[in-house]
Amino acid sequence: MIPPALGARWSALQPASRGLCWFLADQTFLVSTFVLIKWLGAHHSIFQIVFLRLAIGLVVLLPTIARLGPVGLRTRRFGGHMLRNVLSTVGMCCSYLALTRLPLADATLVSFTGPLIMTVLAVLLLGEKVRWRRWSAVGVGFSGVVLIAQPSAGTPLDALGIALFGTFVTCLSVATAKNLLRHEPAMQVTIWYTMLSLVLAAPLGIWFWQWPTAADWVLFVGVGLLATAGHYCFLRAYAEADAGYLAGFGYVRLLFAIAVGYFVFDEVPTEWTLAGAAVILTSAVYVGWREAQVGRKATGPSRGGAPR
Repeated sequence: MIPPALGARWSALQPASRGLCWFLADQTFLVSTFVLIKWLGAHHSIFQIVFLRLAIGLVVLLPTIARLGPVGLRTRRFGGHMLRNVLSTVGMCCSYLALTRLPLADATLVSFTGPLIMTVLAVLLLGEKVRWRRWSAVGVGFSGVVLIAQPSAGTPLDALGIALFGTFVTCLSVATAKNLLRHEPAMQVTIWYTMLSLVLAAPLGIWFWQWPTAADWVLFVGVGLLATAGHYCFLRAYAEADAGYLAGFGYVRLLFAIAVGYFVFDEVPTEWTLAGAAVILTSAVYVGWREAQVGRKATGPSRGGAPR
């Protein structure tokens, strides 16, 4: 239980400050999950890791599922859930595979192309109008990926391609999830995601099954718990603060990844990785800031937004 004095101090913080705390916790959980996946990937199939990550996540959600019951989980958009879960499962498998093949910093860095990919998808799928500034940011951002892929940097190009494809598919999944969230509560979407993705991952997870050791079981449970905790912190962060404000702190995840990669895996980032990081992060932060500016003009100041 939280001490009253600590709870009072927490409540006295500005919404943006609380959101930043949740966001930093999410980034910490996310990089910690990446570390466990890299360790497990040395001895276990990616499909088994995805399968057990979802299975443990479902166990965590069982009390909520029991409370909601069949009526609370009823959906009229099963096709949309199925499409989202196919995309999510493919994206997760690609991302986890890339983590086992790439340095932690490089694999983390590729995920920052998400806002750039979402800009392209917004035009192709939603018919949004994007002006030249954001298109320029997208082009500059992807040039950062080219810097990372320099042959002299020794980056496995096939693994980099898998990471980019995983990010692209994950962005498609996010777009599908946003459409579902217009009609159904977030918890219901989360439960359907976990259940259907587990069904999709089960055949390959069982086919490639290798019985874990006691130490491996600890790591598998850690992946499930950390991923679930990170997802919760992510939702709380964006409920408190503007997306544009939080995007400016996204670089923290890369700093965590570089530090952990160096101290845990003896991975020293190359000059090409650092140059690509500067380019991609600058572009991603600009796209997030621009998105927030456009949204603020359209809807007015957001409750819980950061002071400007």
